[in-house]
Amino acid sequence: MDKFSKMQHENKIVELPIQFELNEKGSIKANSLKNIGLILEHDKLLRNIFAFNDFTHEIGVTKDVPELNIDKGQMIDDYDAAVLRYVEDTYHIMFNRNLLEMAVINDARKRRYNPVVEYFDAVYTAWDGKHRIDNFLPEYLGVDKSPITTLITKIFFTGAVAKAYEPETKFDFVLDLVGGQGAGKTIFLKKMGMAWYTDQFSDFKDKDNFSIMLRNLIVNDDEMTATNNSSFESLKKFVSAQELEFRPPYGKNSIRYDKNFVMARTTNEMTYLKDRTGERRFLPVKVSSDKQIKSPFDDLNEKEVGLMWGEFVSYYQNNFEFGLTKDQEKSLAKYREDFMYIDEVETEVEEFLEQWPKDFVSSKNIGKYLGEDNLVKNRRLSKKIKYIMDNKVGWTYTNNPKRGYKKD
Repeated sequence: MDKFSKMQHENKIVELPIQFELNEKGSIKANSLKNIGLILEHDKLLRNIFAFNDFTHEIGVTKDVPELNIDKGQMIDDYDAAVLRYVEDTYHIMFNRNLLEMAVINDARKRRYNPVVEYFDAVYTAWDGKHRIDNFLPEYLGVDKSPITTLITKIFFTGAVAKAYEPETKFDFVLDLVGGQGAGKTIFLKKMGMAWYTDQFSDFKDKDNFSIMLRNLIVNDDEMTATNNSSFESLKKFVSAQELEFRPPYGKNSIRYDKNFVMARTTNEMTYLKDRTGERRFLPVKVSSDKQIKSPFDDLNEKEVGLMWGEFVSYYQNNFEFGLTKDQEKSLAKYREDFMYIDEVETEVEEFLEQWPKDFVSSKNIGKYLGEDNLVKNRRLSKKIKYIMDNKVGWTYTNNPKRGYKKD
């Protein structure tokens, strides 16, 4: 039984008169936070219906109240009017809305719950112990089956589990679903995120976007809309951030929350990675509708989703490490090369290195091949060569005995 259900059973309380604060005339004081709080605490319809959602940082409604047209789930502003009218009809007193809002906050914080953690606990308990991770993306998205794609799957979804249980977990990876137009990349993420999925944001700076993201587990930059609206530096900063700080609408003070979500992106552009300095954060997988065995639209049902999350919770419970080994980093870097955008200069440098016979090469050697004998005068090309070689898999910068790049 989840906490919501347990809260519903807490209504079996012996009815006693409410000990209100009275005014000089002996009437119930209307400007009393205590009085409206007592009503929320003791009234047969209103008691225990509000609770604090630790995942979304919002007030939740624990059960349906058909008499007031209030539905279980998120607390919405419209419910204030229904509660105030009910209180006026029942107790013949009209409280102002501000008092009600404060009383609801006080009352809700007596009861806390985390629906995502409760879901993960439930599916982990129900999990049949079978490991399906190797075939998960290959079957549903036509991804090539390999140790690398399995590792990427494990990192991302176990990261989501960790963020639910421990939002302070350091996690700075992004899952990129690439290609496979019409394969159902977005619906796949939506099915896995369930009620805690969003793609409704436009950049990585706006406070309203932060508020939306923090209410969800999987945040999807669909078609990389937000990425294209942001500088790469802004994107890197956002991905690396462990907390989000902002002032909510009408709020007096800024608030700071741990990032309790993981981020994914979708794109149909195959060579989309353009900046090698921060690409280690991005985990691309190539989607293929031709290789799909199952459909995210038809086959990824609630049971299948639960089994996969149960498996991912098992990795978290067994202390999965998000820190990559050197071999894993090298394998991912090599794998990521297929998704890198390569311009004309990079192509020429690649051609030069393929025919270069030595284990050491200098920027001057490369410059000559590109037709530039004096890199001191051509600083733009010099920086370009340095950028390419600093991020070139298989080559490492050295200054001993002279500056250049040594083949690994």
